[in-house]
Amino acid sequence: MMPKSGITAKYLRISLLALSVAAMLGGAADAKPVKAKTPVETVQTRNAQDYQTLFPGVYSDHEKALVAKYYADNAALEKRGPIDIQALIAGRLPADTPGLGPIIQVTEDWVRYNNDKYDPGDPIRSDAAYAKSLGYKDILAYPTFGTNDDIFMIPYPGAARDKLLVSELNHSVTSYVPVYPGDTLYLVANERHVTDMTPLQGSIYRSLAIETHGSVYNQRGEKVNDVIFRVVENIKVLKDPAKRPVNPGFGDIWEAPDWMSRPEHYYTDKDWQTIKDIWSKETRRGATPLYWEDVKVGDKPAWTLDGPIESSVSPVKPWGMGSGGSRTLKAEIMNPETLKTLARNEKDGIYRTTDRHIQVPPPPSTGAPGNGDLPQPVSTGDIDTTNIHKDSIKRSPMVNYEGRDIAIRTIQNWMGDRGWLQNIRWTIMGPKVYKQFNMTVPKHPTSQYFLDEVPGMQGKHVNAHGLTKDVYIVKSQVVQKYAEDGKFFARLVWWIETIDGYIVEEGDATVRLPSKTAS
Repeated sequence: MMPKSGITAKYLRISLLALSVAAMLGGAADAKPVKAKTPVETVQTRNAQDYQTLFPGVYSDHEKALVAKYYADNAALEKRGPIDIQALIAGRLPADTPGLGPIIQVTEDWVRYNNDKYDPGDPIRSDAAYAKSLGYKDILAYPTFGTNDDIFMIPYPGAARDKLLVSELNHSVTSYVPVYPGDTLYLVANERHVTDMTPLQGSIYRSLAIETHGSVYNQRGEKVNDVIFRVVENIKVLKDPAKRPVNPGFGDIWEAPDWMSRPEHYYTDKDWQTIKDIWSKETRRGATPLYWEDVKVGDKPAWTLDGPIESSVSPVKPWGMGSGGSRTLKAEIMNPETLKTLARNEKDGIYRTTDRHIQVPPPPSTGAPGNGDLPQPVSTGDIDTTNIHKDSIKRSPMVNYEGRDIAIRTIQNWMGDRGWLQNIRWTIMGPKVYKQFNMTVPKHPTSQYFLDEVPGMQGKHVNAHGLTKDVYIVKSQVVQKYAEDGKFFARLVWWIETIDGYIVEEGDATVRLPSKTAS
């Protein structure tokens, strides 16, 4: 009998295959029939007749064995209980202990590689002597360095589905101690919950809300991070096995809205003046304390701007910040002399370096992908969905955590180097943006949204997917301040807009600040 852990029946949804009914006008002699509106075809309705109708907790023959193992693995993770971190560090835990992830050696070149892309010139991330003057042991890595969602989020078995539509990435990272070059990070999953939200009346989509909790520890046994990663996977199963590709590739299984249908923006001289104006107002507090008593609800930190972004980060196991991505040319563009060395493209109005490696720095040659990773499991037919983020000549979608890491600079600038980023949460691809593409996906039952807390932003939501060639303007506002256990906190809601006003990511951040009254 299949396990029913996490399955609930309260999520009713309108069938994805709605019927159009022609209405007739009656009574008048010249009444004419009203023509039925032609349904808009989407990836959800295309070839719908080829797929099985699925029901919550009832599995097709194609799914049964693989799904039974998936739920059994999740149950084993819960049964394991808290990890013995000292045994893990000493190498005494059996290799098949549920939840063990990769071990990451934090090399200085990878730390500086990511720091220089997202926060170039910040001495706390580039100058060891400065960092030590503030009480740190070395330069700080980004607090999200090892928090890789692709490591923690174990998806529904790849071989159990024929199509996959992913929605509602909704994540959280809580940080406790710094990550330094030379550290060793141990990634551990703690629990995974799966809620089957497939409509009771059946649907060609099995919609699964997956939530994974995990932790990151260092070689001293300190907990570095707690993480929560949420996703909704909407899967389809073919009726006819003969139509199933023998070796399915990414394009065979992936479904998504046409994110690239958003018109590409041309950057005018006026746009560049706007960009330069935002850059001119960016301020880095540095070592000057921002005291909790001086913060007010409603405060608006200075905006930051990144881009136009040439290349998205690509998820690379086991790194939590991936590799790739481009460096913003703020320094070159704001300097009239170096601006002359850049080439402005006639088609999009974007300035670029003649040497692409200056703008898209190559990853370090040491600490290569796979560093400390566990042996890959035997393939179950899963597809590497990270291909969606591969860079190309055309625009490509931005990975969710690139926006998160860009937002961290805004927060660091505001709170200064004596503040501490306690928690950051973020979300993209919620149900409302799918509605704009005439697509219906369920809401994750524990997902979190933030913009309604900001005056003037009520009712606003992420309404586009971030794409290369966008600029990312990070805006934020303080919505709460409080004291707890003798510590002092402020919480900001932040969001990312493009230059033409699309919202591509929203989130919040809790920061710990020094107090004038603390001993």
